[in-house]
Amino acid sequence: MMLRVFSARSLFRKDRLRAAFSTALLFDDTQIQFKESIAQFAQENIAPHASRIDRTNYFPEEVNLWKLMGDFNLHGITAPEEYGGLGLGYLYHCIAMEEISRASGSVALSYGAHSNLCINQLVRNGNPAQKQKYLPKVLFPSFSLLDRILWPTYSFAPINTSYFSQQMPYHSQSVLSATEV
Repeated sequence: MMLRVFSARSLFRKDRLRAAFSTALLFDDTQIQFKESIAQFAQENIAPHASRIDRTNYFPEEVNLWKLMGDFNLHGITAPEEYGGLGLGYLYHCIAMEEISRASGSVALSYGAHSNLCINQLVRNGNPAQKQKYLPKVLFPSFSLLDRILWPTYSFAPINTSYFSQQMPYHSQSVLSATEV
């Protein structure tokens, strides 16, 4: 039994982990280049502000991270090219999420909510007129549309927020609500 534990631990030594799980084995050259560019962007633009974002629960006003991410086309990874997106799919989105998470978990969660709960739903469920009208605004925003919808008076979602889902009478869908606690 002790031999097995020792063997399992030796698999997770830093040098073996790198060799065993190299992205070169998982991704093609384009995906590796994409991963490296997102990592560089995140380390240069997000990581320097991560501690303050976590401490204050606000995005810094002097650095518009949402606009920077939009200018870098991070919001449009899964959106169709015809609406200004990259049309790359969810593997690329997962790569971006991983690299943004390395820089700041809280920014990555906000980015994931914006890109999946807002943009993805518009892409999947919006009609062509809605997509044409709203996708350019959410792909290259100066703020997170999702945050503005849920918390219009805050520049970032408050930490003491409670969520509940309520079945509405005469409706087949539930409504998600947020209230400050």
